[in-house]
Amino acid sequence: PYGETHRDRQNRKAIHRACQQRNGRLYKREIRMNNTRTKIATRTLNLFYGKFCALKEVSIDIPENFITAIIGPSGCGKSTLLRCFNRMNDTIENVRIEGKVLIDGEDIYGPRTDLIALRRNVGMVFQRPNPFPLPVYENIAFGIRLYEKISKAEMDVRVEKALRGQTLRENSFS
Repeated sequence: PYGETHRDRQNRKAIHRACQQRNGRLYKREIRMNNTRTKIATRTLNLFYGKFCALKEVSIDIPENFITAIIGPSGCGKSTLLRCFNRMNDTIENVRIEGKVLIDGEDIYGPRTDLIALRRNVGMVFQRPNPFPLPVYENIAFGIRLYEKISKAEMDVRVEKALRGQTLRENSFS
């Protein structure tokens, strides 16, 4: 591509090699990026839904300030891996995680992790709506509460305004 440096080509080739899959699941692949700081890393990450292994020995370094794509067929574990980065899998029954997920060198599955701070810094955008397992009102209020301290009355007004904009108000207040 135009303007691509030798280092860019090396990194692109490393990412391409890392995207290999076996049996439709993401498997362990190490990526070495030249002279870049690692923002997110996994080390021998395994994730189980009950006895089913959805992620097997995934080790990857995701560099800071790079666009990174995780590509694969439906059901191979892409979204499951992404949900590990802000611990959204914590809300799913019978999920077990082994290995490490590091953000800025800190193990986010460690006992001292502040989940609210983590989720404030590691946002998610999904193809389809992916609400928390809470009532609609609480899903809307959640984001507001992260950044603002407002009264219940003001929260009700803000939530109602958001719902009216989506024509969902009638079934959301109980």
